[in-house]
Amino acid sequence: MKYIPKVSVRYDTNFEDDLLSMEWKDAELENDDLKNYKAKAEHYIRQHQDNAVITKLKTNKPLNMEDIKKLEEILWKEVGTKQDYENECGTKPLGEFVREIVGLDMNAAKEAFSEYLTNTNMDSRQIYFVNQIIEYIVHNGMMKDLSVLQESPFTDRGSVVDVFTDLTVWAGIRNIIEAINANAIAA
Repeated sequence: MKYIPKVSVRYDTNFEDDLLSMEWKDAELENDDLKNYKAKAEHYIRQHQDNAVITKLKTNKPLNMEDIKKLEEILWKEVGTKQDYENECGTKPLGEFVREIVGLDMNAAKEAFSEYLTNTNMDSRQIYFVNQIIEYIVHNGMMKDLSVLQESPFTDRGSVVDVFTDLTVWAGIRNIIEAINANAIAA
């Protein structure tokens, strides 16, 4: 900086713009309906994670019909309409929609799988596999499509068949996955 010369040049200009025409057009779609319903719902749910129903979903507590009515009130009246929800999400259950947004609490997921992480004699590959399932469910809220288990990182140390030679252990783990998924839907 000290070697840059301190010479500056100043130019004054005075241009006049010619206004050829002025035409005002109202926006054809100027209303709040353009806002993405899913984005509004995600924002609302993330801001209200202390809501009792949302907390139940995040901590893997089963929902009842009263909880579903509260979710309907939130998603179909406060955030938007039932039609908005159906246009965006189809027939997806409300609890599943919210769980996908908030995920599952890590402690709740570990508690659900604690029987297999503490009481069963599993080898390091099996523990790794179960921990990958936990990570997936914590991030995504549920594991509806078990075909993801045939992809990395689940297969990094072997496929389900290779890792779980005792299929009763795998059946128990699968039942836990199904129970976590079911807790997001009212019984």
